[in-house]
Amino acid sequence: MPFEVPPWEDGAEIIEFMPMSSAGSGVGATKKSKKKKPKKKKPKATPAAGTDTATANCGFQYRPGVGPLAPPADSSSDDEADDEMRAMHKVRSGRVEKQRPSVQTTKGGKKQLVLKPELAQAALEAMEVTPTTADAPTLANKLQTELLGGRFRFINEQLYTMNSHKAEAMFRSDASAFDAYHAGYRQQVEKWPANPLNRIIKTVKRLPKTTIIGDFGCGDGKLAQSLPNKVYSMDLVASRGDIIACNITNTPLEPQCLDVAVYCLSLMGTNLNDFFLEANRVLKLHGNVYIAEIQSRFEDARAFVRSVSACGFDLVKKDVAVNYFYFFHFKKMRNVDKAVKLKPFSLKPCLYRKR
Repeated sequence: MPFEVPPWEDGAEIIEFMPMSSAGSGVGATKKSKKKKPKKKKPKATPAAGTDTATANCGFQYRPGVGPLAPPADSSSDDEADDEMRAMHKVRSGRVEKQRPSVQTTKGGKKQLVLKPELAQAALEAMEVTPTTADAPTLANKLQTELLGGRFRFINEQLYTMNSHKAEAMFRSDASAFDAYHAGYRQQVEKWPANPLNRIIKTVKRLPKTTIIGDFGCGDGKLAQSLPNKVYSMDLVASRGDIIACNITNTPLEPQCLDVAVYCLSLMGTNLNDFFLEANRVLKLHGNVYIAEIQSRFEDARAFVRSVSACGFDLVKKDVAVNYFYFFHFKKMRNVDKAVKLKPFSLKPCLYRKR
């Protein structure tokens, strides 16, 4: 029957189509799937005896290193050729990178840099720099300064942590220790914001020229050189002929012969009560005592004043507002015999940081 479409108004009906034969040549005919025949493997041609394995069957012979894409004949290795190809690629892509030295692996598995001969030679020439004549003294001075500073710090620590009698014995056993100490001391003074001795010199200059002064722990004796007054310079070791070598707890001065006693950074040792009892012995009544010490040595300035007062002195003035240093002015108000038993007192040691 011919295919007819029923009228729409009669409603939809199921239309069954007749199956078509597989052999038909119409549009709806299905095609049979063709099975692929397995390809026959051609037997490999075995090279004849005595011929190279690189020779092909068709008469073409492969020779390594020959051809349009082969590397140039003068190239040392494949690695260098690869490096050149990478460099060309970086230039074309607009990237420029620094060349890194090649890395060689040792037997232990660690990587070791291998420098080119010209780079190694340049490194050796850079290391072999001989000091000029101007640099040689500078290096020697630097080493000498470091050695001097180390010895100064050692002696300084000893003086702050022992009494004056042991310090006297130390300098007698080693005469060069005193010079080494004061050489290092002068270097430290240059680093300070001000020298406290200059303030004491300015204060004493206001006194009459007839004032007799005792410089306890004078060092280089700068106070005597700066004043027209009579000055007794005293220290454990005499660095000049006008300096009296003695322990400042037991001086050769006559009793009540001084008008002024000066202690500028010289209250070292653990027996300061002996220092001030000797000052009481040699000072006249109402004599003055001027003290300058490093601020960090005082845990309690009022306790220090009480200890000095027990030796027969009254506080006249103190200046503890100055940075780095404290200044005290005492006056002898009564005689105190050296045989009296007082509680020993001292200040904190001023220890320099070890390098």
